[in-house]
Amino acid sequence: MDIDRLMNSGLRDIKPYVGGKHREEAKEKYRIEEPVKMSSNENPLGVSPRALEEAQGMLPGANVYPEGSNRLLREAIAGVHDISPETVMFGNGADEIIYYLAMGLINDGDEVIIPRLTFPIYEIACRMMRAAIVYSGMRGLIVDTDDISKRLTDKTKLIALCNPNNPTGHALHRDDVYRFIDTVPRNVLIIMDEAYAEFADPDLFPESVAKFREGHDNLFIIKTLSKAYGLAGFRVGYGIGDARIVELMNRIKLPFNISIVSQHAALGALQDDAFIQRTIENTRKGREEIYEALGRLGLSYVESSTNFILIDTGRDGDLVTEELMRRGVIVRSAKNYGTPTSIRVTVGTPEQNHRFIEALEEIFSA
Repeated sequence: MDIDRLMNSGLRDIKPYVGGKHREEAKEKYRIEEPVKMSSNENPLGVSPRALEEAQGMLPGANVYPEGSNRLLREAIAGVHDISPETVMFGNGADEIIYYLAMGLINDGDEVIIPRLTFPIYEIACRMMRAAIVYSGMRGLIVDTDDISKRLTDKTKLIALCNPNNPTGHALHRDDVYRFIDTVPRNVLIIMDEAYAEFADPDLFPESVAKFREGHDNLFIIKTLSKAYGLAGFRVGYGIGDARIVELMNRIKLPFNISIVSQHAALGALQDDAFIQRTIENTRKGREEIYEALGRLGLSYVESSTNFILIDTGRDGDLVTEELMRRGVIVRSAKNYGTPTSIRVTVGTPEQNHRFIEALEEIFSA
């Protein structure tokens, strides 16, 4: 069989997404009984209690297909953001929303502008649809919106903008984002991925949904319940955009893409303000503690608006990641992102942060 002939040509240059390492790998490789996983930006406080209560209540009815349009979730989010439910769609994590945008909107050769250092799923989804990827430059480790504007052409279909950005953790200022939105032609869709928005300073972070309500229908905002809400394993993300775009995406959406248990876990999580506040406060304190330790070690880092920190170790990021795992601390090497000497660490509980700091100090004092 000639696989090359069968293959979608858009897959030729795609490298598979590689997630963070798991505890089992450290246990098997280094005989670590209780490694701490700080590689995937999960919530170290666990799952929202209200989400768990709602999810458990639905388990006896899990023999029935879920409501396919996610109506209750769409209505809940519409109420939170004061928008129409027809402008909301839910996905099996935010990644599914990105795939549906690419599948629903991109034709062969359409240009998609993606910052050179950002979340790789944008490129994977768009290459799959045979888009022409245009990389925009960075100002150091900061997304350069001016450079994005300079690269706009008549062929530009989409712009992927992750804010706060992954893997750097940096958040663009509200004024910069508003100015940028105003420079983009209305026939170019801006995908504003705000997966980590809950951790950013609300006084400085852009209110993208408010801009959408004001009439910027070329904004499509992506959010997730995986991070601050602690539902990474339930897989619930959502998008807010023009109802006509949502309708196109619904044509290709899997019929029952979110389980009945996950739908009700999400409804519970959205009502658990106390859990969100605990999460944000734990993250803020943990970041400061890790910053202080990095200062003692003389290591540079990006000041983060997320629940993770990008650290320049000055050494091979893969090797530092391996040395940390040898000591029972699992972090993410940022080498594949194009920052070969950097690692990305999730802010954990105080105990997890202490283990990370102790392991890092041991490595750099050797």
